[in-house]
Amino acid sequence: MTETAPNTTQAETHVDTLIIGGGPGGTPAAMALAMAGRKTMLVEAGQGLGGTCLFEGCIPSKIYRETAFRRAEAARAGEFGLAAPAEPPAVDWQQVQARRHRILTMRAQGALMNARQLPSLEVVFARARLTGPRGALIEAPDQPARAVSFDSAILATGSVPSRLPIPGADLPGVLNSNELIGIGFIPSSIVFIGGGPVGVEMAQIFSMLGAKVTILEAAPRILGPVDPVLAGLLAEKMRGEGIRIETGVSVDRIEGEAAAHSVQFAHHGQSETIAAQIVAIVAGRHPAVDGLGLETTAVRHDRQGVKVGATLETDQPDIFATGDLVGHPMFAHWATAQARAVAAHLLSRPVPYPRPEHNSAVIFSAPEIGMVGLTEEAARAAGQEVAIAEYDYKIDARAQISSEAFGRLRVVYRRSDHRVLGVHAMIEGAADLMGEAAVAVQNGLTLEQIAMAIHPHPTLTEAFGIAALGGLSEA
Repeated sequence: MTETAPNTTQAETHVDTLIIGGGPGGTPAAMALAMAGRKTMLVEAGQGLGGTCLFEGCIPSKIYRETAFRRAEAARAGEFGLAAPAEPPAVDWQQVQARRHRILTMRAQGALMNARQLPSLEVVFARARLTGPRGALIEAPDQPARAVSFDSAILATGSVPSRLPIPGADLPGVLNSNELIGIGFIPSSIVFIGGGPVGVEMAQIFSMLGAKVTILEAAPRILGPVDPVLAGLLAEKMRGEGIRIETGVSVDRIEGEAAAHSVQFAHHGQSETIAAQIVAIVAGRHPAVDGLGLETTAVRHDRQGVKVGATLETDQPDIFATGDLVGHPMFAHWATAQARAVAAHLLSRPVPYPRPEHNSAVIFSAPEIGMVGLTEEAARAAGQEVAIAEYDYKIDARAQISSEAFGRLRVVYRRSDHRVLGVHAMIEGAADLMGEAAVAVQNGLTLEQIAMAIHPHPTLTEAFGIAALGGLSEA
């Protein structure tokens, strides 16, 4: 461990807690600490508070999905007794991008306004680098560097897109997930290297916007962490919509120019080539540790993330890490839960540390997939004897009314006591069902308790009660 002497023209500032990273892994902790009166400094290197989720991930991709979904809905107007347009509505991509900027700016400004209302919280837009176990250097362009000392620190710098060692991956027109969000046009064709949540979401978005889309996935199936029944149903639907999906492939190289690429890949021992205007490498993300100055501390890390203990404290006492920086699962809401837990710990309050088996997630595919807790596979691998209570949304009144009846609900429960261990749903609207699912899994509710709850009709939520009753009838 080596300490570096800061080169600064300003007097050293001391804070109770320094937080590096203004995304969901940092800002909630800063707010909680400042509301308790702790002198807190929040340093963000990006354009505003919000992190990857706001600027390159969750929010902008869902803005694009809304446009794509509404365009696709217009073509189905005749189902609802409306005059369908002769052609799908034209997409004004510049207007879509302008809407994205408006929403992002509004949310970032709102977060900053809330933060600046707290007198003990200082928000600094700059880069922070640790200079030792209790110090950091804050550097911003055209400003004197600031030395900061602290009693505790939270590292929450998030993640960056992974780059695969594929020849041609650095060619113009070969984009990572961040760059894809900022694309200035709708490509005529696009190949996605990676069939995880980002690849699937963006593939369906651009397909609905009129692009010819291919997904190349190295694993045996797309959406590896997802319930395999749901992932298989979605893959079948996507293929039926014209999206080419190739699994078990190995990408050999990318060739071509800015607007005309060819991707060479091996599939079942055969070499194939596919042409596309744009290639998007969306094969995951890795923690953003570069430039943090971790070498001046005892903090350990590898490509999977910063190493932390049960309290999210690193090997350097009083330095904590949250969110994507500590590795999977990489979700904004998971980072927020961790940030709040660390803040509570620093305030000597009871700490409900988040547990992976209680985490919820949504993939904004079409239809959406929501999941909480363990899949059937994971539960059996953990030695649990489980069964599945299942519901097919094709019989659901609300789904039939909206003409979005393609979907399934699968509830994983323990045979011995009927305790719910996981909930997995694929239906348009699944995202909004995960609140009830999360409460059920985290609190260990049983099928009996879910069945007793009076779910409103006609709604998608009544599927929980019907599935629970079905499971009990077979128990």
